[in-house]
Amino acid sequence: MILLVVNADDAGFDRATDDAILRCSRIARSASVAVNGPTAAEFVARAQGIALGIHVNLTEGAAVAGPARTLTDGEGRFLGKEELWDRARRGGLDPSEARREVRAQWERGEMLGIRATHVDGHNHVHVIPAVREALPRHVYVRVPLDRAPAPPFLHLPWAADARGRRLDRFTGYRFAAEPTAEVFLASLEGLSGSVEFMVHPGARAGTAFVSSPDRDRETEVLSSPALADELRRRGVRVVSYADLPCT
Repeated sequence: MILLVVNADDAGFDRATDDAILRCSRIARSASVAVNGPTAAEFVARAQGIALGIHVNLTEGAAVAGPARTLTDGEGRFLGKEELWDRARRGGLDPSEARREVRAQWERGEMLGIRATHVDGHNHVHVIPAVREALPRHVYVRVPLDRAPAPPFLHLPWAADARGRRLDRFTGYRFAAEPTAEVFLASLEGLSGSVEFMVHPGARAGTAFVSSPDRDRETEVLSSPALADELRRRGVRVVSYADLPCT
C-alpha cells in the first residue's frame, strides 16, 4: 500500500499559482507556503482543509528578518538561487544569519495562522546544514532524493541528512519535467509505504521553470477526477501531512 502525500510547493508567491494549488486540492492535500510571498496571508485564509507547511525561502524576495550580510543585498532582498548555493558550497553563509531567518519565517507563518505539519525549502535550501539546524524536529522534513536525475546540489553528502521526521520515499522530478497522468502514475511504480510527491501547479512570472506552460499542464492533470479515480483503483491512499502521525 502507498500512503501518498501530494505536496504543492510555492504557495504565497502569486495569486494565479495559489488558485491553481486550490484547484488541485482533491489530490494535492498539502501545500508549502513561502511566508514572505505577496499573497501568503491571502492563501492561508483561503486554504481550508489543506495541510500547510513552511516553504523556507532564501532565494526570492525580501528576507523576513531584514538585511543579512551573507544572505541578502543591502536592502534585505535575497541574492538568488545561484549565488545562495555557491555560497553554501564555499562555506560562505553565516549560520547565525541563516538560523535567524528560518526562525523569523517560522514565526511569520504562525502569525499568518499556519500550524505547520511539514517544512521544505524553495530550491531545496532547507538541506543546507546552516539552514537545517534551525528546523524544528517535530514536523516532517522533505529529503529531496529521487530515483530520477536530481539537480547537482542534491548530490552533496548532506542532502540526505534530515533533521525532523521523514517519509519513506520522495518523488516528483519526472512529473515536473513531463506533467502527464501517465508519468505521475509511473513515478509511483515499485514504491510502497509513505511517499511525498512534489508538484508545482500554476505558472507565474519568473524563471524558466515557474513560467513554463508545464506548470499549467500540472494543474490540469492534478485537478482531473480521472487521476483521483485511477489512484483509488490502484489502492493508493491519498492523504495529507496532517493525516500522518507526528509528535
